[in-house]
Amino acid sequence: MIMRAFGAVGVFAALITHGPSAVAQRANENAVVMAEDAFGTQVGNESIGLYNAADVRGFSPTEAGNLHIEGLYFDRQGDHTNRIIASSTVRVGLSAQSYPFPAPTGIVDFSLRRPGEKPVTSAVFTYGPFDQAQLEVDTQLPISAEKLSVGAGAMAFLEKTPSHKSSGVWNVGSIARWRPTDNLEILPFGAINYRYGREGPPNILLAGPALPPVYPRHIYFGQDWADLSSEQSTLGMIARADLGNAWTLRTGVFRSLNFRTEQAENLFRNTRADGRTDREVVILQPNRLDSVSGEARLSHVTIDDDRRHTFHASLRARAKLRTFGGSATIPLGPGIIGVPDPEPQPNFSLGPISRSKVRQGTFGVAYEGLWRDVGELSLGVQKTKYRRRSFLPGLPTVTSKDDPWLYNGTIAANLSRDFVVYGSYTRGLEESGEAPQNAANRGEAVAATRTAQVDAGIRYALTPSVRLIAGVFDVKKPFFSQNAVNIFTQVGDVRHCGIEFSLSGRVAEGLTVVAGATLLKARVSGDSVARGVIGRIPLGRYPHSVKLTGQYGPPAWRGLAIDAQAERFAGRYIDVLNTAKIAPHTVIDVGGRYTFTVGGRRASLRLQLQNATDEFRWNVASSGTYIAILGRRFVGTLTADF
Repeated sequence: MIMRAFGAVGVFAALITHGPSAVAQRANENAVVMAEDAFGTQVGNESIGLYNAADVRGFSPTEAGNLHIEGLYFDRQGDHTNRIIASSTVRVGLSAQSYPFPAPTGIVDFSLRRPGEKPVTSAVFTYGPFDQAQLEVDTQLPISAEKLSVGAGAMAFLEKTPSHKSSGVWNVGSIARWRPTDNLEILPFGAINYRYGREGPPNILLAGPALPPVYPRHIYFGQDWADLSSEQSTLGMIARADLGNAWTLRTGVFRSLNFRTEQAENLFRNTRADGRTDREVVILQPNRLDSVSGEARLSHVTIDDDRRHTFHASLRARAKLRTFGGSATIPLGPGIIGVPDPEPQPNFSLGPISRSKVRQGTFGVAYEGLWRDVGELSLGVQKTKYRRRSFLPGLPTVTSKDDPWLYNGTIAANLSRDFVVYGSYTRGLEESGEAPQNAANRGEAVAATRTAQVDAGIRYALTPSVRLIAGVFDVKKPFFSQNAVNIFTQVGDVRHCGIEFSLSGRVAEGLTVVAGATLLKARVSGDSVARGVIGRIPLGRYPHSVKLTGQYGPPAWRGLAIDAQAERFAGRYIDVLNTAKIAPHTVIDVGGRYTFTVGGRRASLRLQLQNATDEFRWNVASSGTYIAILGRRFVGTLTADF
């Protein structure tokens, strides 16, 4: 595999030194330099920050349904790819003010890889971790000057687990930018992502308040026939029309499909401190998540001296189909954590499929006022109509519905040119994810529920290039977990109160820092807590976490830079009764990059040693399943634009 890696580097050298000159496209991707704050930024294959699409302030924006593409509502069901997505940003606190309809769990906004006006092709080769190899090629080509450009790309990925077991991933995608007139831009796009033959990771469930022993992470001790395969696609079109007289219409229509063709889970129940466990595999029917969603937003802007007034009218809608259930549980007997014990695949039969359908439509109006050097004000109100119907074999149809009014308000004041204070309140109607594989109703999604958030904070420009953001937040939601009969359902309410900090920017010549910290107090209330069935602190929440990322590369180094990242996590409870904790831990990554030009072509080489100290740590999900983090590993990436 190493020889193949060097062979691919040779191909890259040929790409760099031959072909027409072009502007840079992917060789300049650098999340540290491009991050506006420490709350979450992804650029290409690089991601940094406190939060991501799966975790913002202790909740998941993806599960909640708070994802946008180019600022427009998008009900994503599967992964989309770098073929169509260039970057993403987590919007919370003051950074969410530019959105006329914010959400309590925060918003993750994806930016499209818009084709430019000059021809350019980028190739990205990644080697590692675990001897895996990945090749990406993206190209853009102008068809008609300033009128039509198209982009396309493909990726092939030989994925390896820590035990060096192989699976395949590949995707293709295309996007076009069409400007038939100066006042109209249309962006159609589509991508398909295939993943096949991946062994399911071991999911460990504890017998009591004691962790299993540390085991060698290069050993796979699940079953080879318990595979995960999927076919995922994203299709869509975004259009922007300038209607004249300061009126603008933006529309987006999206189709997101996630077809899980194979789905199996390796479960290790009743795991004890000495590593003894009860093994089982859960096999599920192929299931489908299919959603059509979109938004149309009409906006009008008026400018009165130093004041800018923007009015929005928005219509959002989605239609979602979900199939689930029909699983088979295969007990495999006792075993030991970390010790392979392969079993032949037995005969089994799957049950009938269940279905659920969601229909939701939302109309809203919003106002944004900006008074230069004075402050900002935004107000919004929405009326949403939500319907969910569940069709379970042999049972009557179950209908859930809600028609709430939702509203939000934000105010910010410029106390000086460099100092801003803000506060906001938001109500939402959000999804709460699906039942985990260790629940009796595994795979079933619960109905959307009402949520609320209050936050406030400051932004202070320490220097023209360094910004400090500090804020407090209070988020309230219904709490879902397994009840006494192992059904995933609402068992109470949860409240996340916390403080978050962000410091980002160029602090000295050649030195860029992105640093963030979160202090979180998560508490559950309700009958299950009062009866002692669960503790007050939910699983999977850190009381505090700190993430520091830095890059140093002064001009005298001529394109060479070193970087490092350190994450510090507090201890957290390992059982639902809050009787024992995981110890605090720190994970450190170190690396460097070299950006250079050969024959007028831009290229970069990035090397990373991830988890450099080989820290062993358990990740615990809210469902109570444990998975060990990856150990020390090397990743190298060579990127060329030509």
